Amino acid sequence: MRDTAGRLNRTWLAIIGLLVLLLGAAGLLLASGTAATVTNSLNARFTPAQPTDSVVPAGFRDVFGTEAAPLVLTVLAVVVGSLALLWLLAQVPRRHPARTFRLHSGVGAAGYTRCEPKVLSEAVENHVLRLPGVTGADALLRGSATEPDLNLTVRVDDRADLQALLYLVHTEVAAGLETALETPLRNLAVLITVGNRQRDDKTAVL
Repeated sequence: MRDTAGRLNRTWLAIIGLLVLLLGAAGLLLASGTAATVTNSLNARFTPAQPTDSVVPAGFRDVFGTEAAPLVLTVLAVVVGSLALLWLLAQVPRRHPARTFRLHSGVGAAGYTRCEPKVLSEAVENHVLRLPGVTGADALLRGSATEPDLNLTVRVDDRADLQALLYLVHTEVAAGLETALETPLRNLAVLITVGNRQRDDKTAVL
């Protein structure tokens, strides 16, 4: 399982949508003349544009005739292109694996044992592969040694009992990992894919 940029996209869509909504409301107020009425009733110190006024201010076209205009447009294009590139890079799904776990041997102990999450993930995968009907497994540990998260992708054949498999994953696989870490899992996510072929190139299907 990989993390996507769904939350980031929703946040920026909400911001852009709010800005467009405000700009649209301002345009309607200016085009209908309501903006002038509101500012006069509030005794504001400025006068908004009238519906008969030009949208483009006088002399605006002259700005593009200056010598600095190409440089400004180039810088603006680079900034916009960089933001677009960063957004595209943010769309790449990421696994975000856990860092090296530091397991303490006991309460008040001065030392600790360093354990790579990959070692524990491989042990979990091997455990899952021994379950009935499983043809493949991929485990990913996240979080820390005190608050671990386990994302588990399990591939099974079309004759596997999914309810029994989930029961074994919770009662044996997850419980065994919690015993090894001496702490309960904060989150456990299981993704099951069903297929009639084993997706392991090293194994022949007869």
